[in-house]
Amino acid sequence: MNALQKTLAIVAFLALASQTVRHAYRLWLEPRGSSLDKYDLPLKDEIGGATSLEELLRRYDKVRKEVDEKRQELEKVDAKDRPYINELQTEPYKSEHALRDAITQWEKESQEIYQLRFYWLVAFVFLVLGVITYKKTSRWLGLTLLMVAFSEFIYWTSPTFLGSGVREFDRLLLNKLVFTILSLLLLITVIWRHGVFAEKAEAS
Repeated sequence: MNALQKTLAIVAFLALASQTVRHAYRLWLEPRGSSLDKYDLPLKDEIGGATSLEELLRRYDKVRKEVDEKRQELEKVDAKDRPYINELQTEPYKSEHALRDAITQWEKESQEIYQLRFYWLVAFVFLVLGVITYKKTSRWLGLTLLMVAFSEFIYWTSPTFLGSGVREFDRLLLNKLVFTILSLLLLITVIWRHGVFAEKAEAS
């Protein structure tokens, strides 16, 4: 059993340690600019500089009114005389699409932060139950509960591979970094308290 514990501890440590490094890199060191950004200014700066969802919604409301006015004007024109408009390249449609995507991403990342916090707490409950069961009742059952706990820790703090350009993404990364470090500290504590790599375990 001790060999299994060592293997699981090493795998969990490698996963959490590598995730910690990746989150820190993406949050503070990863280059985010592009030579093409200048063609999307100033809208990209406005989206990236928004500090709340409400701010994005206010900007979207303004652009959406412009879009509705444009569409109403076009509806007054005969269908045969109506010009073709590529909404992905023409203002204000382009800005409306960009702001809509930013709002969608903000809401998605806010939901992911909520899920991360909720399931991390659920995993912490499994961890506490696992430690108690391991000491008081059954080592195998306790180890199983600990495996469930750290599997949840690792899964919910796993890297987010695509960024959205809104500040909520940075908040998501920061939450993942903090909870990954907490998970790593809990893993080290469990390893130390249970003497997984202690010499006496080898002797027995």
